[in-house]
This record gives sequence, structure tokens and C-alpha cells, in this order.
Amino acid sequence: MDIQNTLFGPLRDKNNCLWFYFLSILGFVWLFLYSITALFLGISKKKSADYWLTAVAISGGYIIFWYQNRILYSMCETSIGK
Repeated sequence: MDIQNTLFGPLRDKNNCLWFYFLSILGFVWLFLYSITALFLGISKKKSADYWLTAVAISGGYIIFWYQNRILYSMCETSIGK
């Protein structure tokens, strides 16, 4: 039973919350870089509506990733305490 708790039990160290903080920063950077690149390519190469729909969908995925990790970081910080 001790090995099960070691492998699957809760992590109570506050430093584990930094993982979600790092992922939220990474997600925002990806969102920013992708959005700037997609916008530049779309305007300069006069892409079709399919391109813009795909770009919006991919940006939406990055927004969800960023927001989800912000929520998880907030939950982690709140549950462990500051």
C-alpha cells in the first residue's frame, strides 16, 4: 500500500505548482508566436478562408491550453496554500 501512495498519492510540495505555471507561460508564448506567424503569412500570401478557419481553430487550442494551466496553477496554489 505504501508504494501505491508513493506513486499515486497527492503531491504536497508547493514547488509542484510551478509546473502548471511554466506550462501556462509556454502556452501563452506558443499562442503569441503562432498568432503573429499565422497573421503575417495569411496577409502576405493572401490565404483562403480555409487557412483562416484553421488558424483560428489552432489558436483556440492554444488558448484552451493556456487557460487550463492557469486554472490548474490557481487550484494548486490555493489547495496547498501560500
